[in-house]
Amino acid sequence: MEGSVPGETLPQTSTSRTKFIVGLDYGTTFSSVSYIKFDAANPPRTILGEQIKSVYGWPNTSNLWRNPDVPSESWYLDDEIYWGYNARQEVKGIEDGRLDPRNRIIQFAKLLLVEDQPDKDGPRKELRRTLHKLNKTEKDVIKDYIRELLKHSKTHLEKKERFTEDCEVEFVLCVPAGWPIKAIRIMQEILLEVAQEIGFGILAPLYILNEPEAAAAYMLEALSGCGNLKEGDVFIVCDAGGGTVDTITYRVCRERPFRVEEVVTPAGSNCGSSYVNQALKREVIRRIKGTEYASLKGPSFEYIIEHDVMNHFEYSMKRGFRPAEGLEGDEVMVVHGLTKDPRKGFGDSTLYIPRKQIMSFFKSSLDGVTQLIQGQINAVNKQDLTVSNILLVGGFSTSPAFLSHVQAKFGELDILETEGKSDMATAVSHGAVFRALNKEYGPKRKIQSNFGFLQIEPYDKKLPAHQVPEAPTHNTIDGKRYIYDVLDWVIKKKRVLKRKEPFKRLNYQTFKLDAELVIKQRIYVSDAENVRDHYQLDHRVNKGAESFGLLLVDLQQVKEEGLLQTKSGPHGDFYEIHYELTMEVDGRNLFVKLFCPPGGKCRGQTQFCIAAAFKPGTD
Repeated sequence: MEGSVPGETLPQTSTSRTKFIVGLDYGTTFSSVSYIKFDAANPPRTILGEQIKSVYGWPNTSNLWRNPDVPSESWYLDDEIYWGYNARQEVKGIEDGRLDPRNRIIQFAKLLLVEDQPDKDGPRKELRRTLHKLNKTEKDVIKDYIRELLKHSKTHLEKKERFTEDCEVEFVLCVPAGWPIKAIRIMQEILLEVAQEIGFGILAPLYILNEPEAAAAYMLEALSGCGNLKEGDVFIVCDAGGGTVDTITYRVCRERPFRVEEVVTPAGSNCGSSYVNQALKREVIRRIKGTEYASLKGPSFEYIIEHDVMNHFEYSMKRGFRPAEGLEGDEVMVVHGLTKDPRKGFGDSTLYIPRKQIMSFFKSSLDGVTQLIQGQINAVNKQDLTVSNILLVGGFSTSPAFLSHVQAKFGELDILETEGKSDMATAVSHGAVFRALNKEYGPKRKIQSNFGFLQIEPYDKKLPAHQVPEAPTHNTIDGKRYIYDVLDWVIKKKRVLKRKEPFKRLNYQTFKLDAELVIKQRIYVSDAENVRDHYQLDHRVNKGAESFGLLLVDLQQVKEEGLLQTKSGPHGDFYEIHYELTMEVDGRNLFVKLFCPPGGKCRGQTQFCIAAAFKPGTD
């Protein structure tokens, strides 16, 4: 996290300017960007859903140019990146048609941000092989994709909305419910770094929102669909996307503006629609690989699989597959150049797949959905509450197979769904914009991470934390003993913070008379539950602590002001400079300042976005 991006770059003026709120839904399989434009000095008090607009015109969309969403896919060739709809098109030109990891389209990269999740033979395993061949990390490929996504979005706003780099921009980042804080922090870092790199306006503090809450805000309030839900009602949001299915249970705590509170712990699982795709893909490759067709010249085998087979399955067959129509017979897929072979289910340029087998591709994912929803119901029942509704959001939930399964399993509940698929594609990003316009009545400002300074402490033999295997370090300047690389956790997890709250620490450092008087103060972050002060960075109690940023301060001016006094040491005179460090939380930003002498002038400061350290939805 070294060199974290500042969280706010707005100048402290009251000058009126155009403001954009931009909602980003970086999905596992598809992404969307929504926005609204207004005068920052006179923001709208209420808006309707249709006032929120979508970015469209994604590269190489052809007849889909009005689509508000774009595939979360990319492909690398000779240091060039092809993304979105372009990725699959460019694979067509591969001369070597072998199914090699280096030829793979990068899909489902978002799944890699959550560590230690089982994914047997799933897309994560295949993707890791591809990244290894490319010598890239998950952060690298996500950042590359987000950069292209935002560059296109910026161009769209310039053409359609007269956007300039003098406009104020508030990004709203949508994240899955129950996502680890570290994953949110990585996405926060990527988004802000890219926005600054490409000059996407004057950045206001980032706002973070759970994807299910964003979708619920849009569908139940912006679309005037919350008439069925009253204060006190308990409902489940099932956000069924491409990679993950997330379930979260809310109780309506306010109707106008519509606000909810979590009732039980959210749950999620890797059982989204991409796993249905993967099951089909494995079967198609198994049947075609090893035939003469797989080695034919022309478009690469990878292109045929991704463009012909998977595109047809994703955009047509999967979305229209209705188990209620029966499971007898076959579905037909066009595979150009395939030679007829009835034993293998091949026709002339066609591939036959039994409907029973297609249903089996859905089974694992649908079973996972059942477990997630039932788990939420069971947890709610233990609190003597009753679930009344299930709100279905996410692209997978528009599948007839998905909907019929949920209705069959949970028919006693009122199932809420959107009327149009276009609304579903942008429900999260639209909801993010809608919710960001009115942040009142959100969660308490309870910090979910620890922030501290990496310090040098005078050795104290009475402190258990100072009983280290190595002997304390002897400082040749003042002759005293010190413990180096000690963490002083200034802001501790679970503390409820005011919108503006400072925390102070006193410190000192020794310098030779001819040394540069530069303080290099490192800031650390940890998501651990019970951090303890005075322990060294490499101690087990600080496992998982990461460098979050650096404050560099030159104190030469203090010397020139005559505020330093010399002291005598074992090897000559030296400076012992005392100063005050402060961490000040201001909204969703963290300001770190150094005052020298303590209580005197501020000699240097830096700031960081810490939106990820609060529960999504916190102002």
